Amino acid sequence: MKKVRLALLAASIAACTVTHATTRIEVLGELPSPGAREIQEGLRLGELLQHERIDPQSYWLGASWQRQSLQQQQRRLKGGILFDLIQVQRLASLQENTSLASTAKRLSERVAELPVTGRQLYRLDPLDVELNAAHSPRLLGGDRLIFPARPSTVRITGAVSMDCTLPFVPLQPAYRYAQDCPAQADADPDYLFVIQPDGKVTPLGVALWNREDNAEPPAPGAVLLVPLDASQLKDNAPDLNRELADFLATQPLPAESP
Repeated sequence: MKKVRLALLAASIAACTVTHATTRIEVLGELPSPGAREIQEGLRLGELLQHERIDPQSYWLGASWQRQSLQQQQRRLKGGILFDLIQVQRLASLQENTSLASTAKRLSERVAELPVTGRQLYRLDPLDVELNAAHSPRLLGGDRLIFPARPSTVRITGAVSMDCTLPFVPLQPAYRYAQDCPAQADADPDYLFVIQPDGKVTPLGVALWNREDNAEPPAPGAVLLVPLDASQLKDNAPDLNRELADFLATQPLPAESP
């Protein structure tokens, strides 16, 4: 009987320890007191956001949630992109295709500078948070939430002469932005990748024969990737453009206004 009581006491202490265990996360951006938070383990995302009282009129479309557990997968994605770009550059140099070699080199340098964030695709919608707080995902130690200010620009990168940052124009289609950012000769003439600020990636036809005029327009803070010509990648790096778009989607909007 004594052993049973001791076992029950130990279980009770363990349960109390679990109940009161805390972990550390960060909540950054447009909120009254950004910074680190000590939260109870198992706290749900919606419950945290209700407590933080984030303005429902703020730029939730650009909010991002980053998890340490996703960094390894994204590190492998980044490594694969860099490997493919180096291969494209080497092959283009051997074939004396200086334009493609130069573009691949520039993209490789750009990707190498980008951090591995652990961002996961999860749209932080204020109505969903309010209605489903008790059933939202649980937070883990090391999580980071960013609620940025609403940007006023759209950025274009990829197979362009140089990255362009253009003023956001309401309802303007993606191809109209791309027309204002000179593309390289080795750019794909038929497609763009639209990377919305919530991380959603959409390949979009932009040539006269496949233009998708009714597609969702870029939102403030979107990134447009002008891909490399797919015909030049099909033999050695057929997935490069899509993987590059997916990696760019892991980059959140900045926590602080520029």
